[in-house]
Amino acid sequence: MHGKKMRVTLAALCAVALVTGLAACAPRANEPEAPEASLTPVEDRFGVIKAEEWAGLYPHQYETWKANEANSPEGKDNYLETYPALRTMYKGYGFAKGYDEAASHSYTLLSIKETPRVGEATLANCITCKTPQFTAMVNEQGDGVYAQKFSDLIDEFDEPVSCYNCHANDPTEVVVTNGFYHASLGDAAQLTPVESQACGQCHNEYYFNNKVTDNPYRSLEGMNADDMLAFYDSTGFKDWEHPDTGAPLLKVQHPEFETVYGGQQSRMAAAGFSCADCHMATMWDEEGAKYASHDLVSPLESPELMQKCAMCHDDIAGEVAQWQDEVTTREHAISKDIERYINQLAAAKDTLDADTLARAQQIHRHAQFYWDYVMVENSEGAHNRASAHANLDKAEALLDEGFALLA
Repeated sequence: MHGKKMRVTLAALCAVALVTGLAACAPRANEPEAPEASLTPVEDRFGVIKAEEWAGLYPHQYETWKANEANSPEGKDNYLETYPALRTMYKGYGFAKGYDEAASHSYTLLSIKETPRVGEATLANCITCKTPQFTAMVNEQGDGVYAQKFSDLIDEFDEPVSCYNCHANDPTEVVVTNGFYHASLGDAAQLTPVESQACGQCHNEYYFNNKVTDNPYRSLEGMNADDMLAFYDSTGFKDWEHPDTGAPLLKVQHPEFETVYGGQQSRMAAAGFSCADCHMATMWDEEGAKYASHDLVSPLESPELMQKCAMCHDDIAGEVAQWQDEVTTREHAISKDIERYINQLAAAKDTLDADTLARAQQIHRHAQFYWDYVMVENSEGAHNRASAHANLDKAEALLDEGFALLA
């Protein structure tokens, strides 16, 4: 299997071959009993109860959450080296300065502090999903927090993604604490498991709408690459303009939720399985009490999750390796084609009439969006193989048109 993005992949794997009739069999991470009110830890100055404060009441959940520290930034892929074409594709944008494979939730604050993508002009909206303390600040003070300076706020926070993000301050409940995402769900709030919504509130495609973190949809129907691209086109939104081609480009984030539940919904989703079912193993303590592991891993890294997958897969590891190899091979090939197209368009743009140039630039924008949507999704096709190939097909078709246009 590929080293790229392994710890956060495969939320859909255990059920990819299940039929809808097995939905009732999909296990849910158990909910712990509520502690006595007198034992509830105190909130910090942001209104957040930090993870360590829950250690005494929920020792197994805390211990397994701490285990995420093993998935550290050390040894992660540098995507600018793994995908050399990215230096051309992201030219003029922060991701051309640095783009590394993500570590676990334990390092969200460290990673955002150390990335070369932030600078003096960076706004606080870049802290979205990096710490529950920022989430609580936005919830308390409003959207104006997003427009504050990154450098003015980042050192105030000391808690990476933890309990509050998915539970607020009540470990017996699973909730969506990010207000921007809750407002974007629409009917998806009723049509998808809340466990997946809690994950999806950070594992989604977002953009900065007048500096405020937002999503390009308001319902489950709009959660696919085609409709999101149409939304961005209709509003004229761009993340940056490519300095060589002049194309107004988009940087996709990490649309795991939309890939699993939107558009051509994954078979895992249709079967009723949530992200927690395939990333949080059900464990038992020495007294036989059941709890949900908070060590968020690929099913292939957990014997307990692998046993669950074996209900429907004889060789899940072999299947995943094939799926990811197919998608990754296409990602590399198409990235080289996009780079070649950028270079050809840059060389020819001054000789093109206005209409031809506009279409050529739109092809750059759209092809790169479809490619990026697959590459940054963090599963290499394992979450939704059909969707990944469909989007790569669209990128290829656009490039074919573009090369013919420039010939």
